Amino acid sequence: MHLIGNVHIAESTDLLYDDLASALMGAARTSVRDRNVFHLALSGGSTPEPFYRRLVIDPRFRLLPWPATHVWIVDERRVPADDAKSNYKMIKETLLDHVPIKWRHVHAMPVMEGDPAGLYEAELRRAFGVESGDGEPGPVTRPSPGGATSGVPGAPSLDFVLLGMGDDAHTASLFPGSPTIDERTRWVAVNDGPAVTPPDRATMTFPLLNAARRLAVLVVGEKKAATIARIEAALRDGSADVNELPITGVRPTAGQEALT
Repeated sequence: MHLIGNVHIAESTDLLYDDLASALMGAARTSVRDRNVFHLALSGGSTPEPFYRRLVIDPRFRLLPWPATHVWIVDERRVPADDAKSNYKMIKETLLDHVPIKWRHVHAMPVMEGDPAGLYEAELRRAFGVESGDGEPGPVTRPSPGGATSGVPGAPSLDFVLLGMGDDAHTASLFPGSPTIDERTRWVAVNDGPAVTPPDRATMTFPLLNAARRLAVLVVGEKKAATIARIEAALRDGSADVNELPITGVRPTAGQEALT
């Protein structure tokens, strides 16, 4: 295949979750060993939900260093935290309520506030000790091949980011033709408008996602096969456009991407 990064294909969903959990454990242990902290960004949706349950119930993965882990939310609908559509609600009830994490290390997106993106970026800056002396919201970034935006020095490096992919090739809340795909300076942005599946979203952007040390895109099910084939064909013939296939904007500069 011609997808960016390491492509891992498992014989079953159970084996895929096992392999992903093992990769997550390895990244967590390395991060805690080297930096005494593990910054993990999680996505919502139906695909990762059973994976989160696996982290809770499988004794092999209960030793993940939760007390040293900070959990961030990749993207969120602008709904209350107790709404059934809330990614945070699903992640909390499926995973976080059942592991020994410090709640001050759980960073929900303040999506009901007037400026959720600015507030979340400020929280990232505080957690990573990133200063912004010029008042700008984030670092100036450079376009990478194919029009994607790469992470650059100044953007915090999350240790592990778990993404998904929709049938339309969107990832996070970066939908085809939506304005936030072209974001070059903000690490977090509100994505709205006719190209965004309602309600409006707050989402991590490519400058932040692509600065991650490790990044995995979890894809399961036959319905996604046609999308993967379309992506592969576009990458092979050079026609891939990040505005049409947002997942092709995932091009980590500091780590690895795995499309599974």
